[in-house]
Amino acid sequence: MIVVQRVLTEWTKRSRGAPGAVRRNAVPEAFPLPPGAVFHQVTAYEQNDFTPAATVGDIVPARAGVRLARSPDGRLTVTGATDVWCQCVMVFPRRPERVVLELPPGTWGRWRLNFRLWEEDSDWRYQKWVLNVAYLPGLTPTDLFLAEPPLHRDDLVQLTTPTRSRQDIRIR
Repeated sequence: MIVVQRVLTEWTKRSRGAPGAVRRNAVPEAFPLPPGAVFHQVTAYEQNDFTPAATVGDIVPARAGVRLARSPDGRLTVTGATDVWCQCVMVFPRRPERVVLELPPGTWGRWRLNFRLWEEDSDWRYQKWVLNVAYLPGLTPTDLFLAEPPLHRDDLVQLTTPTRSRQDIRIR
């Protein structure tokens, strides 16, 4: 079974410093999974004081921000889907569409990334995405993503100045 959980946090410059940043950074990177969920999205928006709100689906939608495919060797390949990250005038940093996780059967991984977005007639917005992806046989435990991931990719960047990703891939 494949399960995707996306935790999306969005804010403006009002929450770049304290006290807004404290509330923003308190948003967990994983939540308990609803039983039987295939796609679980949790959003935390500045205008709602970063109170998490969840939706559940029985398929992984295109808007999830990833493309999933099984490779010939049986791994689940997770690719960042850059065309759905933002329909904005500008998104920073630009990222190529590439494989971000390769999951052997029976495991899961976490990918963290962030953006600065701009649309016409608006201020900059900022987003942090945490994508937890499981490739497990049978039913998925509701507390699966609450543990430390066996595979982790960190593509968080400093959003106020151009910089490289802090890539960190760990396999346990």
